[in-house]
Amino acid sequence: MDIGSLNQEHEEILTKYVKFIQGTVYNATEEYDGKKFLDFNEILENIITYTNAFNKIVKTSNRRAEWAYMTPNLILYATMGFLSGIKKNENCELIDELSEKMFERTVDFIGETTDILEDIKIKEEIQDRILNLTKQKDEHNN
Repeated sequence: MDIGSLNQEHEEILTKYVKFIQGTVYNATEEYDGKKFLDFNEILENIITYTNAFNKIVKTSNRRAEWAYMTPNLILYATMGFLSGIKKNENCELIDELSEKMFERTVDFIGETTDILEDIKIKEEIQDRILNLTKQKDEHNN
């Protein structure tokens, strides 16, 4: 699965997040045949395909942030729905525990993504200032 990312750092944390989610679902589906886990992976692939397609049309920094948060939000909601669908009396405690860990991990991931977006914004602002200063200097010299 090729996952669109903001930069190398974002790609690394996004890959770790997706692997964590897959591990969570794998743990939740251990008592089922492997088909349940494969069903979830199909859902995950569809989310990634959708968010990658959305990323291709992103032109502004506001839309970039929307896209960056879209991936974990869609994954979180899809995974919660999937876990709810397999929840029963025998695995209720496990599903609740996995869900709580998933919420915590998603919040952490979103925080890291926010930091990356802020770093990108600062770099772009600095580049714009340098470009404007260079442009002003060229205009002044001509």
